[in-house]
Amino acid sequence: MTFKKSGGLTWASLAVVALMGTTAALANEDVLTLSADPANNVMPNITYNGQNFSQLDEINLDNVDDLQVEWTFQLGVADEAQAPPLVVGDTMFVVTPKPNRVYAIDLNEQGAIKWEFRADASNLEQVVPVACCGAQTRGANYADGKLFFQSLGGHIYALDAESGELVWDVQNTDIDNAETMVGNGLIVDDLYITGMAGGEYGVRGYVTAYNIDTGERAWRFYSTGPNEEVGITDRFKPFYDFDKVENPAESSWLEDSWRNGGGSTWGYFTYDPDLKLFYYATGNCGPWNPDYRRPWGEIDLNEDGVVQSYRSNYCASMLARDVKTGELAWALNLSPQDQWDLDEPGAPVLADIEMNGEMKKTIIRAARNGYFYVIDRATGEVLNDPWPFAYQNIFTGFDKKTGSPTYNVDTLLFTNPEDRLKYTEAGALTDAQININTEEAELYGEDEVDGPSGTEATVCPTIAARNWENDAYSPQTGLLYTSVQFGCRSMRVTEGTYSYPATETYILFEWAGEKFWLDKEGNETDVKNQLQANDPVTGKTVWSVDYVQPTQDPILATAGGLLFVGGDDKGVFRAINAENGETAWEFRTGTQASASPVTFLAPDGGQRIAFVASARPGLVAVAADADADAVNRYQREGSTLYVFKLDQD
Repeated sequence: MTFKKSGGLTWASLAVVALMGTTAALANEDVLTLSADPANNVMPNITYNGQNFSQLDEINLDNVDDLQVEWTFQLGVADEAQAPPLVVGDTMFVVTPKPNRVYAIDLNEQGAIKWEFRADASNLEQVVPVACCGAQTRGANYADGKLFFQSLGGHIYALDAESGELVWDVQNTDIDNAETMVGNGLIVDDLYITGMAGGEYGVRGYVTAYNIDTGERAWRFYSTGPNEEVGITDRFKPFYDFDKVENPAESSWLEDSWRNGGGSTWGYFTYDPDLKLFYYATGNCGPWNPDYRRPWGEIDLNEDGVVQSYRSNYCASMLARDVKTGELAWALNLSPQDQWDLDEPGAPVLADIEMNGEMKKTIIRAARNGYFYVIDRATGEVLNDPWPFAYQNIFTGFDKKTGSPTYNVDTLLFTNPEDRLKYTEAGALTDAQININTEEAELYGEDEVDGPSGTEATVCPTIAARNWENDAYSPQTGLLYTSVQFGCRSMRVTEGTYSYPATETYILFEWAGEKFWLDKEGNETDVKNQLQANDPVTGKTVWSVDYVQPTQDPILATAGGLLFVGGDDKGVFRAINAENGETAWEFRTGTQASASPVTFLAPDGGQRIAFVASARPGLVAVAADADADAVNRYQREGSTLYVFKLDQD
């Protein structure tokens, strides 16, 4: 592979000193050097800080209308592609969902294949049925001449980037325990750090580090359990009192329920070379039914609604670990005693911003629970007053002293109606439904608690105010861009067997009503999604774009003042003005998208935009006689990589 130079100097040679300084001792210098050069993309979200922001600005607001297709590439997989391509020098690397193929594409030959690697697919019949939501992989990583990627079946592969030959292969997960892999890794120094998935099957989440040269395991630590297994040592310096207790990830669970408590690690990782900490957030608590993780039918709230005990640490939580040893540095439980599937897979976006007149090293997070956080990434302290960026009725506010949300008792879940009535008179559906179904919205009396009715709670957001799709942060605008969901739904938790086979679902809940949508003020709306631009300093949504038909795609921001994002509502690829949300350019792909766009420099020195269009699995294709604006009008099988360039004529 060759590396493009600009004006006799590489971008990396100009920027790497500022990025590295004295911090490179525990960073991979190859990753730092290559990611400092915006010609390349060596990891998902571009750089260690997870901002998914590119310094390239040749394509900008003045000329984006001149974009045209340069070449395309058919991935040959009829599944949802969620992994952004990587670009190193004159080679692009593309990873597909099952059956997990890797293509090295020659950028000198407009998409000619240099080599192809096909992952072992022998266990797919066992793996696919226990994969939550399809058969994806969300990215690859490059370092030291090797390409690293993960298969759904739990393999980690290290390939020679020049030849595609296998360097090493390790099995990271236990498929017999329904543990899969859908996320991506992080390469720091000589370690490949990665997670796992399986929160619907009673797994116990963990992160693992492997030597990038040999594949030898360096360490593994869990999200739940006793200190020695979670990596809690003298290094652990939590900010809040709830975590300053003995064995906080074990004592916060009923008996040994932590052994199957979820907290999977299926999202993105980011890294601060100065603090030598890496960051990620964990998946839902298992099972969803909290009665199996606390004294049955009881919830311990103070007068403000803060959960006092059995908080289920550390699922649905933000974690910071020492990158070399894996030891836990701090943790923050974002949704204590999570009962609503509030996974937190999104990338913890790292940004230095001014808070109250002082520059702070922060994590900016639009969380799945619907609240927007600014967190001190050195200590875990919540710096802002968290606020809802989407309508939500789970929290009534946030207690800054304890670092905990305050709960709305009407949305808390109980297996038995009589237990629910100890805390609230709210019936099957609460006021949050805004009279969508007035008959079911009537409150239940004590003489009507027999049977399942009375245990339901209407929850907003249902499952997620946002999902795994990466945000973008622009240092130019100071805004975080997020694909936001507005769905609400009623749900109830159910009784089940605590001793269970791992390959059977372990969520113990059921939906109790149809999905509906409320806007940020809680009013009925046809809007299902928004693209939002949120200011972490002022705590305000600066602009938003409404979508009546669902569209919730990863976002790329560039120094050209643009956002690039898919448009599932119309089957298009869009460029959007980062300042005001106006659409600057559209290209019809005819299908949906789930992978982040990327931008890079081609061998001729010109900026390119790459984008994979592919359909999501599991959705019913639109009927032949459906209206032209039907929700699934652009649900089409197939996956195509598009590469765009400026028309120079």
